[in-house]
Amino acid sequence: MVRARTFLAAALAIAGAATAWASHPHRGIDQLHISTIHDNSVSSTGPGHDDEEYCIQSHTSTVSSSAFARFVEKVLTGYPGHMWDGAANHRVDLWRTANFCDAYDAARRRYIEIEYLVQDRWPNVPLCGDTQFSCTTLEDPRWDPTGGHTHYRKSVIHFQARHVSALDDRARSFVNHETGHALGLRDPEFPGDCADSVMHNQFYNCAYNNAPTASDLASVLNIALRRN
Repeated sequence: MVRARTFLAAALAIAGAATAWASHPHRGIDQLHISTIHDNSVSSTGPGHDDEEYCIQSHTSTVSSSAFARFVEKVLTGYPGHMWDGAANHRVDLWRTANFCDAYDAARRRYIEIEYLVQDRWPNVPLCGDTQFSCTTLEDPRWDPTGGHTHYRKSVIHFQARHVSALDDRARSFVNHETGHALGLRDPEFPGDCADSVMHNQFYNCAYNNAPTASDLASVLNIALRRN
């Protein structure tokens, strides 16, 4: 399991710092990102072994699974130049599953790289602080012999319903921020630790941003190429 969270004040962003490291990638032996980020598949007709499948599920009546699924897909793939799909020279290749997460049994679900889940509270996810934060956990650690670090087979993103229920610009920032965690980016370390990044937010006295920036994309490329 893993550590990565969005504070409830968050609409996410920033201004100014060294471009490549602006969004604080994880480094060292334990790197908190999904393992498929290092490679890509050649197929353009469906998810390959090295692509990222994602499923969506709402467990609250305040957020429709269908509406949220359409919204997340648009955020991830519908803003050319301002989205995660295609990042890191297409090592990030996001494919939405045909069904909601709960439609799959545990064996199939284990191999869906990212889950986007919504609830009114998360009492059994300590990182989310019950009703406080939207947060991201990583599961199933794998050793990367090429990069000399541990990374993770799967990421589960837990949204507080109130953060995304409006399906608006603020919700977009939450989706992009938490996806950034799945791809290996960290939150700032202290208030005022700001850069031009979707990983920064108003809780840290930073500017607002609702989509991955050039700095974020450069950081994810560095992670994918094992240069971090």
